[in-house]
Amino acid sequence: MAQKRNRRAGVEDRWRRADGRPSVRSGNGKRWMARFVDEQGHENSRSFDKRTDAQLWLNQIISEQVTGTYVQPRAGLVSVRDVHAKWLRTQGHLKKTTVSTRAYTWSAHVEPRWANIAVVDVETSAVRSWVHELVEAGAGPATIENAMSVLRQILALAVEDKRLSRNPCDGVKAPRREHRKRGYLTHQQTEALANTMGPYGIVTRFLAYTGLRWNEMAALTVADFEMLRKRVQVDRSVTEVRGKLEWSTPKSYERRSVPFPTFLVGPLAELMAGKRREDLVFVSPEGGVLRLSTFRPRWFAPAVARLRATDPAFPKVTPHDLRHTAASLAVSAGANPKAVQTMLGHKSAALTLDTYADLFPDDLELVSAALDERRASDLGVTADRLRTEA
Repeated sequence: MAQKRNRRAGVEDRWRRADGRPSVRSGNGKRWMARFVDEQGHENSRSFDKRTDAQLWLNQIISEQVTGTYVQPRAGLVSVRDVHAKWLRTQGHLKKTTVSTRAYTWSAHVEPRWANIAVVDVETSAVRSWVHELVEAGAGPATIENAMSVLRQILALAVEDKRLSRNPCDGVKAPRREHRKRGYLTHQQTEALANTMGPYGIVTRFLAYTGLRWNEMAALTVADFEMLRKRVQVDRSVTEVRGKLEWSTPKSYERRSVPFPTFLVGPLAELMAGKRREDLVFVSPEGGVLRLSTFRPRWFAPAVARLRATDPAFPKVTPHDLRHTAASLAVSAGANPKAVQTMLGHKSAALTLDTYADLFPDDLELVSAALDERRASDLGVTADRLRTEA
């Protein structure tokens, strides 16, 4: 089809007829007209003063048609708001928590700046300026990343629909995240915090020694626990979205088996006493789902505040920091990155290492010592001689 269209393309001399005689337009307007046929079969043209300019423009159009990157001039006049409306209809596979986050990001950060702009008028330099404006307004790197992600995906759909030849967000980067010092608790600090929380001390201990996310822990039922093996099966989560509970799969979308230490068996058994297999293990005082939005201000934050009042060195932690504590305690106990990855439900051990690089020692001295020992073994060199050689 593209070849047929290209055969109908060409550059025409509007001042001369085919036999060289002057036309009725001779001397009037631009002399050279380049024409081509678009994908809808419509003829398009543009006039130029010079033949070379007309041919260069036509060559560019034909190249874009052949490579599939051609965009009709009028196609990009649709607004970002209109493309956003279509983009929303492609989000059915996402969790409601993600949909909610993107909806807020659109209304708070993207819509005010871009909604009424035609997609063809979104320039890369303007996107960079917008990022700078967000920084100046005090938005954090995570907020800016979310805002850029929404705009980038909307414009990617415009590219897919051939309203744009390229995404203006390409090459624009969000500010680098600053590393926040994590509140790793020691065994002693974990116990102190748990003891300060009364009946909910088991929640602190469980999260700090399993590394489960809050929404995974809150969804656990009696049937999920294998008490003899000291394992808990994680295959669903519950999240509060705008006051409503949404049940879904864990963040990694995969079921995993997580171990818990023996000292938790007794307290967990007490929580499960008298419950059916389908009943939740960790519940609110009213017996419903234990919600982070109420647990943190009612129980967790006051307990941390009391401990910091008596010991200013006590880390200022959040419930999510108990997940980091679990990683820290596991590594200090000798767990390797693969084991920590499985426990935390990360997609890869590389992600675990990137997230908790500060916890894993570089072991360079151990590598050197191991090489010495292996050389001595293979060559029959004594340890004394190794020291002499050194």
